[in-house]
Amino acid sequence: MRRAPSVAVLPVLVLAAVAAGQEPPTPPVFRREVEIVKVDVVVTDKAGTPVRGLEREDFTVLEEGQPQTVQSFEVINAEPASSPSAPGSPAPPPPPRARVATNFGPEPAPGRTFVIVFDNLNLSPLNAQRAKGAALAFLDKGLRDGDRVMLAATGGGAWWSTRMPEGRADLVEVLKGLDPRKFPESAYDRMTDFEAMRVYQYSDSQVARRVQDRFERYSVRARSEDDKEREGRDLVTPGRIDLYVDNKAAETYLKVRTRNRATFAALERVLRPLEASRDRKAVVFMSEGFVYDPAEAGYRRVVEAARRANAALYFVDTRGLADLPGFYSAQFGGRIDENNVLSAIADTTQDAEGAVSLARDTGGFSISSTNDLESGVVRIGNESSCYYLLGYAPGNVPHDGRFRRIEVKVRRAGVIVRARRGYFAPSDVPTPETDPAKDHTDPQIQAGLDAPAPIDGIPLRLTAYVLESIAANRARVLVAGDADVSRVDFKDTSGKLLGSLDTVAVVARRENAEFFRNDQKVDLERKPGPAVAPSWYTMVRDFELPAGGYQAKLVVRDPLSRRVGTVTLLFDVPPLDALRITSPILSDTVQFPPNAAPAVVLLARRTFRTDRPLFCRFDVSGAQKGPGGLPRVSAGHVLRRADGTVVGRGAPTDVAPTSIGAISRLMQIPLNALAPGDYELVLDVRDEVAGRGTSSVEPFTLVAADGR
Repeated sequence: MRRAPSVAVLPVLVLAAVAAGQEPPTPPVFRREVEIVKVDVVVTDKAGTPVRGLEREDFTVLEEGQPQTVQSFEVINAEPASSPSAPGSPAPPPPPRARVATNFGPEPAPGRTFVIVFDNLNLSPLNAQRAKGAALAFLDKGLRDGDRVMLAATGGGAWWSTRMPEGRADLVEVLKGLDPRKFPESAYDRMTDFEAMRVYQYSDSQVARRVQDRFERYSVRARSEDDKEREGRDLVTPGRIDLYVDNKAAETYLKVRTRNRATFAALERVLRPLEASRDRKAVVFMSEGFVYDPAEAGYRRVVEAARRANAALYFVDTRGLADLPGFYSAQFGGRIDENNVLSAIADTTQDAEGAVSLARDTGGFSISSTNDLESGVVRIGNESSCYYLLGYAPGNVPHDGRFRRIEVKVRRAGVIVRARRGYFAPSDVPTPETDPAKDHTDPQIQAGLDAPAPIDGIPLRLTAYVLESIAANRARVLVAGDADVSRVDFKDTSGKLLGSLDTVAVVARRENAEFFRNDQKVDLERKPGPAVAPSWYTMVRDFELPAGGYQAKLVVRDPLSRRVGTVTLLFDVPPLDALRITSPILSDTVQFPPNAAPAVVLLARRTFRTDRPLFCRFDVSGAQKGPGGLPRVSAGHVLRRADGTVVGRGAPTDVAPTSIGAISRLMQIPLNALAPGDYELVLDVRDEVAGRGTSSVEPFTLVAADGR
């Protein structure tokens, strides 16, 4: 058995002190802390229907067998946001995407957050298709309006978050683009993951002998006459593992360990940002599973991350009703011993035992040994429709890193109680995998990027402008964000109030794993005196993007206060070879540079005051050129309330192109005669040469002169 060397530090220190004539140090005292442990508890009947109406007194919580006092109790009912459609009737169309995304507003009531982890590192092509089918069933039948959903892939290719139902189409497109990364070996000398782990990690001679017998049956490596002679003379050490089997186990296990560590890292990455959310959090892990290796620290880190986030993990075993591995069939060799067949079946089930244990230890369950994955994933969604949030203070917990078991009981007969089985106590001894000195990424920024829900430490607004086409079939896209710098700490430096913002803007393409990132530090200076709230600072990031669907995320951090704000925006880059209107820039501010045309100031808001005019600038792309080599385009507009009532109109007029054929228009619309409320500006453009047209509907909001 391969063991990590133990380190005995304390006795050496004590003896050294005595030898030097000093008083021996006092015995070490474990640092202790008191924190609230929160446990999501799902109570169902035997049919899987949530049991409602339970009170605090109905629950008993035990930690390490000792009763705990339930100090906080909350009942969460995640009812659907709207009534479901009648059977056979078409689903209502999703609402249009917001032009501006924000991370502030009234705090939402606790709801549900689901993370679908597509473990493409541990999915073969056939089982990847099963995983996609199960994920689609979960999107259609396991979710409710208002649920927040994130889709992540362990091997890359997806990190997409949205809300239902408006985000369903995007999730389906992302899911389609995911590819499996595991391809089963067809060689005769292949091993199961469990066999490789037992032979390499624990020198299991019984498993090794069974593998060796199978190899000899396939004529992979028959024993030589010298081997047989040495065995006959008892020159072989009992329990000795064949060198070829040992080397093959090492080769297989190292591949498995690399793949599984990447899976653990992805699971830990999706779990950590969930800590701040008050939602019911569930991770739906779609995979063929992985072996349970007690020596692997990643397993423990995932369980601890789930405990910190108070999230349950559900394992969907995409292997379904798995048969005996094909290499045991008669086409590969002669009949094998019946005991070896039974052992092989046991080893095959052990290949996923790590994922099964992970689900059990985090309060979830496994869907395995069945081809009906749909009913299982629907059950995951249904059981989260009602749950109980219990909190207790465990008292003094030593920092020994031990797993502390939790048991929740309910005083009602005939029910099934599901909660996480425990948590790992803190440890003062860092492991190499968690040593922050070896982590070159900023964990706070990374958590902001990974979080499925917005973080409101710094209020933010975000919008995107898809502008002119450029080379290589790409469009210039400006991602504009506003940050409320009244929430930023400023430091008095030589009589100046200086501050800064760490900013990261990431744009991910829906159709594939392509993403674009922009990191910048912004230096700020403000005038002395009290901060005026809110005070918006605009940041613009420039990207070149091909046509497709995109998700932009802005992460902003104040390095002094460590406050973080994040916001996510969905937008599309339309086909670039068609007639289109570039994203209209709506603004109430225009700059007049010397010897240049007026420039509309980009804003990350669509709220304007009635005492100021509205400016709108847009370009037209894709118009066909006429006989003179220049396009001929006309444009008009309609101003209407959100209910469709027309309050203004501009008749179509020709837009004069520039000498190189560029078509641009700047409009000024007075607003002083309009009442506060929601409005739409409809732009109509027609290509007179090609005889075709297009339009754009731009929503905005008017407020009174005093900002209300």
